Amino acid sequence: MKKTVGQIHSQLWHPKKKNDANHYTASKDADVFMGVLIDWISQPPTPCGLLLVAMPGVGDVGKLAIDAVNAELDAEPIARILHHALPPLAKLDEDGLLAPPHILLSRVIVDGREVYTLTGDAQPMTPEGQHELAVSVLELCEGGEVLVLAGMSAQAERKEVFTITSSSSYRIELESMGVDVRRDEPKAGVIGMAALITAIGPIKNVKTSCTIATTVGNSADPVASQLLLETVRKWWSLPLPVPIDATARLAAKLKELHPGIAQDMVSDLTESPDSIYM
Repeated sequence: MKKTVGQIHSQLWHPKKKNDANHYTASKDADVFMGVLIDWISQPPTPCGLLLVAMPGVGDVGKLAIDAVNAELDAEPIARILHHALPPLAKLDEDGLLAPPHILLSRVIVDGREVYTLTGDAQPMTPEGQHELAVSVLELCEGGEVLVLAGMSAQAERKEVFTITSSSSYRIELESMGVDVRRDEPKAGVIGMAALITAIGPIKNVKTSCTIATTVGNSADPVASQLLLETVRKWWSLPLPVPIDATARLAAKLKELHPGIAQDMVSDLTESPDSIYM
């Protein structure tokens, strides 16, 4: 009998057999679904209740934030999620082994609470691939909550963080928590996996939101990432670490360029946070 999507992903979250010393795999039916292959690195201890997601995007704002959280909290890798539409670039991992292109599902402990994170170096290169991967991620978190973190291009003087969602009931819940939920932006909409995960969530019985920090977006923006983490901490009462010290990073860079006068320059430049884009 053909299995439903939910049954398949129930198996995905509870892998049954180990195929070598470091990797787990689910049953044959569950290994591949909609072009998605999940390579289990360790047995997930609990279902996914809260997942933080960020992919490369404008200013890499969300990705910088999740990378920092993973590093600060010694994230435990749970699974590599592969899709054939990811850019065909295999990289050497920390053990010097060639790893296939993937996005990484990890687990961190935040004030005694299990929180999962999902990020990668690239998104699928096709609309079909992004859709399939987004649906698979949501299937893994059915009944849970997904917070997508992203950036939005804006004028240099604008420094804001706001949230959007695709569920009116969840919007009411978020607003009761003090979250700034916008109804009129981004005016041009959202694109990529951030858009799809947020928009499809309610259909898959997942509370989904996308929290966005404005950024000039010309390069990686640690200032916006720091503001994004600080805001998520406040709105969700989630004590995430905020290890990104944008001022310190700016000082280090200026010290390389102008030894001896870095601190004076930092004082001047950080009066306008957008000086980081120079």
